[in-house]
Amino acid sequence: MAEYFWAGLLLGLLIWVLAEAAMQFRRPVCKRLRERVFAVVQADGPVGEMEYCLRRIRADLAGCGFNGCEVLLLDENLGPEERDAAARLEGVRLCTGEELKKLPLDL
Repeated sequence: MAEYFWAGLLLGLLIWVLAEAAMQFRRPVCKRLRERVFAVVQADGPVGEMEYCLRRIRADLAGCGFNGCEVLLLDENLGPEERDAAARLEGVRLCTGEELKKLPLDL
């Protein structure tokens, strides 16, 4: 019976170590990188559930440690409902292709 206890304890420890190692890969490498992260989303035509999609992108990035991330929504023929949904959300910025080319991005 004791061998099952130790085997379970060892297995639990191994799972914990693997989970911690995996979480280290999801975290940003440095604070400077975390401050400069943004996402570019191309939207063409009517998009269903635009607000949900944008909130999900921000939540996924925040879950990885990118709390100050800005989402640049590339507007290509969006409808008024989609533009209103994007304007309501904090951290989402509508831009055209020309505006995106003018941004000072160090890529």
